[in-house]
Formats: sequence, structure tokens, C-alpha cells
Amino acid sequence: MKEKLFFFSLKHPLLYILSLAIVLRILAVIFTSGYMIDDHYFNYYNIPLKWLDNPWLVYGVRLALGAFSLLIITLSYRITKIIADKTTALEIALLLTIWGLAPYLSVHPLPQTVMLPFILYGTLLIVKQDNLLTNNEIEKSHRTTYIISGFILGLGFAVYYQSLIYFIGVIIALIILNNKKGAIMTLIGYVIAVLLTQAIVDLIIWHRPFVNMIDFFRNSGDYLFSNIQNWNFEATSIFVLLFYWIPLSILLFVGFFKVWRKYMLLFLPTFLMILFYTVFPNRNAIYTFAIVPTFVIAGFVGWKEYYKNSSFWSKNHLIVKTCYVIFAIINVVVLLWTYKLISYD
Repeated sequence: MKEKLFFFSLKHPLLYILSLAIVLRILAVIFTSGYMIDDHYFNYYNIPLKWLDNPWLVYGVRLALGAFSLLIITLSYRITKIIADKTTALEIALLLTIWGLAPYLSVHPLPQTVMLPFILYGTLLIVKQDNLLTNNEIEKSHRTTYIISGFILGLGFAVYYQSLIYFIGVIIALIILNNKKGAIMTLIGYVIAVLLTQAIVDLIIWHRPFVNMIDFFRNSGDYLFSNIQNWNFEATSIFVLLFYWIPLSILLFVGFFKVWRKYMLLFLPTFLMILFYTVFPNRNAIYTFAIVPTFVIAGFVGWKEYYKNSSFWSKNHLIVKTCYVIFAIINVVVLLWTYKLISYD
């Protein structure tokens, strides 16, 4: 049996990683207690919460969300394969799979996680176009691709309004890369998606456009500015991202800032989101999951490039291996904790 699994992992590595991700999510469906929700999904459309009393329905929703979250792994793999190589892409897919909080967050209806496949797919289309242009594989960018990308990013906005920060970063990055037509087309697609999801849908339900969006930004404004007045660096949400990836997070940050210019389309949107979470920390800091995939992609790819060209690290590779081992141990503990198989009480 072990030999069959070993040969299967060699022949179909991505499928093997996805199989592991499926197992971890099924365990999360069964063992995680409580039901993390976000009012964004329920109060706005007056959806009653009584249905949460039905355990089979809850398990069904968890399974559906867990299955949808697998796109986070596959899309991250595809983005990495474009900017790096297959080996690095598989390593990132594995890192995102074994990250201890991923299965737990993926099976709950949280906008920060549900929007990620939309953000990643929109990013994938733009990164692919940029790569083709850079390598002279196409003479000019395909406008339709940018419109589709913007539309999908707009769907991500409909799920999680704070992803607007990410979209702004994408547009600025395209302008910096002298792709103004791409920026305009992406913006057009984004506006179409916002009009469809926030104007037309609200007109049907509330007979007024942009009801939820206006209400959200109005309420968020007071919270954000009160937060910045009482800002405490030690309490910023970004520390959660650092903690659960320690000590690998140190290497990721080194790589992230090493290749900021080379991978502008990944770096700038993610950096703006990091800055947003740092200046305006969220009460539920684990929601920084929204920036984990693109941060890990840019950071890990950047780190590997730096590692290969560094004489110091070529002589001290044991340090890097130790970081991976510590990261794995921490996240096994986190996994067991989220499944309630261990407790810190």
C-alpha cells in the first residue's frame, strides 16, 4: 500500500496533494466545533440562522465550501507554474495544504476565504497575459481576457468588500508596467460585475441599488478610524500571519521584498492588503487568510531565487531545512487543535 501511494505521489503529485487536502477538509467538516459565520451572508438578505440547528445541512454546507476551497490550491499552483517552475508550484500547493488553519477556515462561510478563488483566478488571467507579453509569445494583450479578469475580481469584491484594496493594487501594478489598456479593460470588467451584483440584485431585493455596499462602507468607516486612533502595533492582524508560518514566515518576507519589482502584479496588491490589515487590524485576526496565497506565492518564489544565488545559504542549507521542520511541527499541532483532538485549556 505504501509503495502504491509513493508511486502515485510521483506520477500525479498535484492530485496527491489535493487528495491530502480533501482528507484534511473532511476531518475539518466532522471535527471542528461551532460554526463561524459572517453577517455579510445572512443579515443582508434576511436569511434565518435557524437552519444552523440542522447538523446535516451544516455538514453539507461545510463540504461544499471545503470543495470550493480546493480551487485555492490549484489556482495558486497554476500561478506559480507560470512565474516559476512545476517543482516550486507543487511546493507551494503543499505548503497551502498543510498550513494548519487552512482546512478549518475553508469549511466555514467566511467571505475572506470564499472570495479567494475569484481573486486568484482573476490574478491568474492577468499574470498569464503579462507573461506572454514579456516572452513575446503574443504581439498584444487580449482585451477580452482583461475584461473577464476584472469581472471575476469584481465577483470577489461582491463576496468580500475589502478585496477592493487588492483590486486597486492590480490596477496600479498594470499602470506601472505600462499596460494602461489592460488596466482600463480590467476596470471595465470590474465595474460590470459590481453593477450586476450590487446594483441590479439590490434593485430586485430592496428596490434601491448599492444598499448593502453603502451600508457596509458607512459602518466600516467609523470602525476603521476608531481603530487607527487606538492603534497598537502588537495587536495588528499581520502578526497572526507571521505566527502560524514561523519560522518560514521570515524567509517568505525576505523573498517577498526581494522580488517586488519582478512580480509586481502579485507584490503590490498583496502589499496593499498587508498594509491595510496592519493599519486597520481586524478583531478576528485569522481573517488575514485573505492574503496568504498570493503572499506565499510571491514570497516563496522570491525566496527560492534568492536562496539559489546566495553563497551564504548554499553553505547553510541546514538552517532552511530546520525552518521547514519547525513549520511542519507547529502546523500539525494547529491542525490537531482545530479538530479539537488536543486542547490548551
